[in-house]
Amino acid sequence: MMRAVARCCGGHWPPGAAAADGMLWQTELRPHAAGEFSMAAAQANLVMEDQAQVLASPAATLVAVYDGHGGPDASRFLRSTLFPHVQRFAKEQGGMSTEAIRRAFGAAEEEFLREVRQAWPKRPRVAAVGSCCLLGAISGDTLYVANLGDSRAVLGRRVVGAGGVAVAERLSTDHNVANEDVRHEVAAENPDDEQIVVHTRGAWRIKGIIQVSRSIGDFYLKNQEFSMDPLFRQIGPVIALKRPALSAEPQIQVRKLKPTDQFLIFASDGLWEHLSDNDAVQIVFKNPRTGIANRLVRAALKEATKRREVSLNDLKTIERGVRRHFHDDISVVVVYLDRHRGRRQTRVVDSSMNCTSSPVDIYSSSIQTVQPRKDYRDSG
Repeated sequence: MMRAVARCCGGHWPPGAAAADGMLWQTELRPHAAGEFSMAAAQANLVMEDQAQVLASPAATLVAVYDGHGGPDASRFLRSTLFPHVQRFAKEQGGMSTEAIRRAFGAAEEEFLREVRQAWPKRPRVAAVGSCCLLGAISGDTLYVANLGDSRAVLGRRVVGAGGVAVAERLSTDHNVANEDVRHEVAAENPDDEQIVVHTRGAWRIKGIIQVSRSIGDFYLKNQEFSMDPLFRQIGPVIALKRPALSAEPQIQVRKLKPTDQFLIFASDGLWEHLSDNDAVQIVFKNPRTGIANRLVRAALKEATKRREVSLNDLKTIERGVRRHFHDDISVVVVYLDRHRGRRQTRVVDSSMNCTSSPVDIYSSSIQTVQPRKDYRDSG
């Protein structure tokens, strides 16, 4: 099992298909132990900073979205390490649990810190790299959702006796100081720092720099070992810290799945900047499964271009990096929960246990693709 996890996290992604503009990617509908899942992504940055993956095994289905910032290092690191940590601690605990997940997040933070310390002398900028981290684990009839940052998990559930209506239920908290409650939380943890959260450049930011209050990495905002070092002055001003300004403690929700729970949407904030929870749930509920994650991505891109008064065709001509002015990197995973509604699904067995990961960099992958897969359909 661990060898399969290692293969999953080592950077091999299944044959997907780039959209016509070379900045979109999706994979075909795939099975997991409780149903099926769909995955898609869009690149906007010069280098893709989002990463997403799903591990399907008989024991548990693991879903993760890593939304990096300051560079791709932290999100790529999590892509290769978080699932093995979760598997290891779950095995030690005798099964999936909140403690196993909490320990996995802690181990990932500690391991990334070791890598940053090693790279720091030659690459001081690595101390300013971080990633939001959203993890879902389905074990039996129990769902665990753990989160750092502002990626989001949303449940679509059917309302009994309401004529087949689906409603959205948010399963994670956005750790972003745009949220007043989060600002109060950060201020309460730093009572002697009046500048812990300030409004600058049109938004609330911790130390005037970053909007998310929890992350993996960002050690320059957690440890004076980096923020006060003369090396750091190569990339920014000295930041005096009395305590860590950001946390790496995940918020974990546990839910017993019910027959009315139909699907889950895991996505980076690049999606949620343009679609509400309910908008996303209605799109999934009302459309065919094939290409559903890609449909969500394209719906977000449509909203993004509408705000800038350009068309989707115009967006295709905009280069990565410049495209970031229109939208962020976007990663989406839609997980259907068939088993809990009595629907028959493809069985996942040990010999076929697999992990599906989005490309490390969509642009680099797409320019190497000579032809799309024959079974690819543009679901937009």
